[in-house]
Amino acid sequence: MKKRKEMNVVYLLFLILLAFSLSACSPSPEFERYEGGSLQIAVVGEAPDVKEEQIKFTEIPLEELTIEGIKAYDAVFIMENQLSEAAEDQYADLYLDSPIPIFFMGTDNYVPFVEKELAYDQEMDWTAGTDYAVGILRTKEDSIKKWAYGLYNDEKTDEHVRDVYSRIFETIDGLQQ
Repeated sequence: MKKRKEMNVVYLLFLILLAFSLSACSPSPEFERYEGGSLQIAVVGEAPDVKEEQIKFTEIPLEELTIEGIKAYDAVFIMENQLSEAAEDQYADLYLDSPIPIFFMGTDNYVPFVEKELAYDQEMDWTAGTDYAVGILRTKEDSIKKWAYGLYNDEKTDEHVRDVYSRIFETIDGLQQ
């Protein structure tokens, strides 16, 4: 009888150990990629590395962003290393009057870009627990449509960042329909 109890304890410990081992080996989630139509995206900064082949990026200097110039695109991405310059006062009206959505990568706050005299601070760069990208678009009702995209588990990995881009592409595609 005593031997049987000892065996039950051993089996129980083995099952607990097995359960912990299997939970630690759970695969990372499979992120859905954007399967929609082709998109033309203007990028201020270096074009991102994405999974989708139907996305065409055109890198343009911030100084060349104009309402007329961006009408040829489906959206504008302003990359993280361009955020400080992009928050300068002279660009605020462009963002607010843009006929296409503008996405700011690596920040959780669009306000410094649309409010003149409000400087972008490095404190506003992405940190765990906040959104990784935000987007804005003025609507016909003269309000601002906003989007925010977080990273999976608040971890900044290449895979998680590519997932953010895939979700942004879905948003852009949805606006066109």
